[in-house]
Amino acid sequence: MDSDVRLAVVDVARAMFNEGLVIGSAGNVSARAEGDNAMYITPTRVPYRDLRVEDIVTITFEGDPVEGEGVPSSESLMHGAVYAARPDARAVVHAHPIHASAMAVRREAIPAFVDEQVVYLGGAVEVSAYAPAASEELAMNAVAALGERRAVLLANHGTLAVGIDPEDALEMTRLTERLAQIWLLASARPGAAHLPRGIVEAEIELYRMLQNEGGV
Repeated sequence: MDSDVRLAVVDVARAMFNEGLVIGSAGNVSARAEGDNAMYITPTRVPYRDLRVEDIVTITFEGDPVEGEGVPSSESLMHGAVYAARPDARAVVHAHPIHASAMAVRREAIPAFVDEQVVYLGGAVEVSAYAPAASEELAMNAVAALGERRAVLLANHGTLAVGIDPEDALEMTRLTERLAQIWLLASARPGAAHLPRGIVEAEIELYRMLQNEGGV
């Protein structure tokens, strides 16, 4: 089972790179380790094209080593904080997609403007307060802005998404990037409209119901 989860982390990290959601060895992917206060996470500064299952590092949520010789991602504290705050989250993907990152630089949330956004992500994609990369402050800010939703923008940085497994977290990253692209295009001219408040509230309830049935 553990080897399957580690392989999924590798596969998603490579897909994230191949799809242009990051460049070089930027971004990071993790998955919760079963039955432990621990996670599997990509190592720092290892090119994704060279990444192997044995390179995946096991650490506690606090960043203490459990297994593996590599240096874990510099954003390990952020991943650990998400797992500690969200027992339903089984995987985390942190990426730098172009359009979503542009909105993060603007420190502008992606408003709830299409139905699938609310049903799959839980509402607007909020922006966390700025904090330096790899800091404990960034970890806390990300958790606060994420709330019960499945994706968040990190101010002047990128995105973070959670899922039931690494592929699911990657799919939420793809959706966040698509939403950012659509909203930037739509809002370039006057007239871009949010969903009606009543619809958003009803769809958030549907989102919560689906979460209770099957996790994030």
